[in-house]
Amino acid sequence: MNKMSQALRDIEGNYHINGKLYRSITAILHDECPKMQLDAWKERTPDWREIGRKARIYGTFMHLQLQSQYAKIPVDVPTEISIDEWPEDMAEELEERMKNWKELGLKMGEPNLMEHTIVIERAKAAGTWDWFGPVDDVPTILDWKSSKRPQKSHKLQLGAYYIGAIESGIRPEWGMIAYIRRNGAELVEMTEEELREAGEKFIELAARNIKRREE
Repeated sequence: MNKMSQALRDIEGNYHINGKLYRSITAILHDECPKMQLDAWKERTPDWREIGRKARIYGTFMHLQLQSQYAKIPVDVPTEISIDEWPEDMAEELEERMKNWKELGLKMGEPNLMEHTIVIERAKAAGTWDWFGPVDDVPTILDWKSSKRPQKSHKLQLGAYYIGAIESGIRPEWGMIAYIRRNGAELVEMTEEELREAGEKFIELAARNIKRREE
């Protein structure tokens, strides 16, 4: 995440924009989406905390590597992750992931918006997408993930970005979620109608989240 989007957020991940408080899109999805698969995985994986920690570090540096390829400004290494915490195979991990990313063969063009923060006023929510621009000349929201498998919440997240884009005068016509792992890469695509439907579902979840938090 770039300095601008970091400056907008507090320690709980909420966004502070123009004197208003917005709950983050990912925090709402974390609260509202079932986590049964995650809970089951934790039960059968004694060292899940260490595995999760390494996965988060890999994911963070994967994003930084991708940002450095497409960003127009320098990308800063997060200071909250000390070099002592880096997994020993970090370099090999990133090399394999970047190779798999390139093999997807996406033709990403200009102009684009990276790490761009959007607001959904009616949901009192905000979020920061990874990349928006032309892919094969089609205006596309693209999100990079390092998860082992696609999750329903990822589509809802992209749908939320779509709603925020529309509210800010930007019209995406396609959505892509790129799952980039050491052992391969997978692309999940969404039509504009699918983005709209996922976005409206997110609005419902956000309304439920607001109601629950106010009780």
